Amino acid sequence: MGRSRRKTAVTPELIESIAFKLRRTTITPALAQALAPNVERLNDAALAAADETDFNEEPARFTSVLLELKSALPRR
Repeated sequence: MGRSRRKTAVTPELIESIAFKLRRTTITPALAQALAPNVERLNDAALAAADETDFNEEPARFTSVLLELKSALPRR
């Protein structure tokens, strides 16, 4: 698709906010700090997979694109 997306900025504060707003759950700042890099990695992979697929493509292909991208991404 050719669009470039900037890397997301998932902060611990964002994780705490999402947990509270979407799940009505309060999490500790330490847990939010630990979760933030994983959520950011997942979000970046989903955005990259979305860039690789056409809106009209078979939805089942989304998982295979995520798996292809996973093997190409360096571990943090």
